[in-house]
Amino acid sequence: MIQNMIKEGKVVPSEVTIKLLQKAIQENGNEENRAAFEKVTEIEPKFVLFFDCPEEEMERRLLGQKPGE
Repeated sequence: MIQNMIKEGKVVPSEVTIKLLQKAIQENGNEENRAAFEKVTEIEPKFVLFFDCPEEEMERRLLGQKPGE
C-alpha cells in the first residue's frame, strides 16, 4: 500500500507512518531514539537494552571477522 501511494505521488497517512516509526524504534532504537520516542508518544518502554563497544569492534563483528583479522 505504501509503495503504491508513493508511486502515485500521494501522501502516506500519518497513522501509518507513526506506527511504522514506532515499530522500528521499539525493535531497533538506541537511547536517544528511545528518549525522543517516549517524550513524543508518552509511551514508557518496559525495558531498554544498551550495548556499548568500540566502533572497530562493531565493524569487525558485522563483517564476521575473527579477532586479529
